[in-house]
Amino acid sequence: MALTIRQGFVPHTLQPGGKGTFTIDVASDVVISGQKEWIAVTFPDGVTFPEGGVVRYIADGTKINDVLESTWDPHSRQLRFQSELHLNDGTPRQNGFYSIDVQARPDAAPGLRKLANAIEIAGVKADVEFEIVSPRPAENLIKNGGFGDVPFKPDGKWTPNQGVLYARKASALDWWSVGTYQGKGVWAPSRTGAPGELVDVINGDADGHFPEDKERPFVAGENIVDVNGANTCGYIEQAVTVTAGTWYELSFHTGYHLVKDDPTAPTYLHADVRYGEAGAETVLVEEDYVQYYTGRNGISSQDPGRKLNKPGWRKRRLRFLVPDGVGQVTVRFANPGPSGFNPELFANPGGSNGMLVAHVGLVPSAPDPYAARR
Repeated sequence: MALTIRQGFVPHTLQPGGKGTFTIDVASDVVISGQKEWIAVTFPDGVTFPEGGVVRYIADGTKINDVLESTWDPHSRQLRFQSELHLNDGTPRQNGFYSIDVQARPDAAPGLRKLANAIEIAGVKADVEFEIVSPRPAENLIKNGGFGDVPFKPDGKWTPNQGVLYARKASALDWWSVGTYQGKGVWAPSRTGAPGELVDVINGDADGHFPEDKERPFVAGENIVDVNGANTCGYIEQAVTVTAGTWYELSFHTGYHLVKDDPTAPTYLHADVRYGEAGAETVLVEEDYVQYYTGRNGISSQDPGRKLNKPGWRKRRLRFLVPDGVGQVTVRFANPGPSGFNPELFANPGGSNGMLVAHVGLVPSAPDPYAARR
């Protein structure tokens, strides 16, 4: 039996007290089917297996995601678990990997933590490597991610509509480009740059009812973008300078429409990050979201007797790796409506089906441990 083992994505980065997950890859040049082996992982100083932590075996392209029984010795800092090896045997369990929870001690000083021969399977050993980094907030690369910079036309101001404050006469949504999807693969930017009724900007201080975000707290003056506008497949996008070879995380909050009349209908959002020239773009990451009615108990800022739909704010995250030679990406949020963006179909806003978007951020991140295996 010829085995090779290694830790995935080294060094794994943690903040003091922070939790994460690292992976162990196992490979062989022969077929191994069901052979049981004990696996031992010794954690370096300053790094521990967290209380309630789990070890999982995950197989590519399958639904196999098994929690394995494990034992942790805090004195030796060693984690042990047993697993059947399935390598090159043609079963659904073949050539998977191990996912292990990890935590940096709260008092761990910043620096590299490397331990030789810390992973052992059937006499084969490999190193582990972690990096403890100072807990400082990363700069948000998205400009006006809270949509607070909304200049108005000379005759413009926040205007009540159905009990909610709208910026219908905004002259721009600073740093963001605005437009509509018109169907058949056609994306049409606003000719004036003004949101108009392509998308709606809602006053967050008055009607946001924002949740707590401990990672990056909401601040006064943040607003909301409704990608539906006046029954449109509206979109907003922003070009961002990035560094090739770096992982990033795009985070944002989504909510159900505040004044949607039909509670049986969901709201829709498409989010993506891409690069390249228009018409020949490469998508780095994308996701479609559907959000459902969660009740009507929000109080209108303009009419205390009127109840609004609960936005039911949810934090979303998308991680991506910037390829070599790429220095700029575009982040886009769009209303796909019921029909989506298939170039064979016309745009279909389908009424007030656009989702609310708020609190957009883009920062460097740790690698997605599963991305390379998708």
